[in-house]
Amino acid sequence: MSIKEPERPQLHMIWPVDRPEKVVQPGIAPGYKIRIYQSGDEDSFLSLMVKTDFDPWDDEKLRYNVSKIIPNGWFFVEEERSQELVGSAMCLHNYSGKRPFTGDVGWLAVDPAHRSRGLGYSLIVYVTNRFLHAGYSQIQLHTEYYRLPAIRIYLKMGYLPVIPSAEIEALWEEVCEKIGWEFTPEKWLKTERRTL
Repeated sequence: MSIKEPERPQLHMIWPVDRPEKVVQPGIAPGYKIRIYQSGDEDSFLSLMVKTDFDPWDDEKLRYNVSKIIPNGWFFVEEERSQELVGSAMCLHNYSGKRPFTGDVGWLAVDPAHRSRGLGYSLIVYVTNRFLHAGYSQIQLHTEYYRLPAIRIYLKMGYLPVIPSAEIEALWEEVCEKIGWEFTPEKWLKTERRTL
């Protein structure tokens, strides 16, 4: 039985608007391929989510999220030998009423048995590229502070933290220390003022 992490605010990250228009597609680890959603993938996706530490998914939660996915914006990693889906990430349209062309990176998940192969990073590159090709002017994500491997992927990819308060700044300092990442809030605060 896993220990429940204490309730703390989610972390918010954004793709910097001054980045080049497109990011480079990475290679994928040997024995895997990335593909978009195909009819019938839903059950495999729900099985994948059971293997991760996300809250339980059901048909209603799935329908809600699928209704927000942009065209060709649901990506899967497939193990070529078994044809099993072992990773997933979504491009979710998020119209907040403030910025109409905002997209959310949604539900990055990789089967624990297939981690440490760069699959999560590859998925995030595909999601980011899809948003950029679709003309989104802001790409963002939200994650829990204890999802350290995912946070490291987002930082490596180039997503920058948004720091709206001293509490969040302290949380980011803690996270950076745990993952061995340079803590540079002065750059992140500048990013927040410029883009939000």
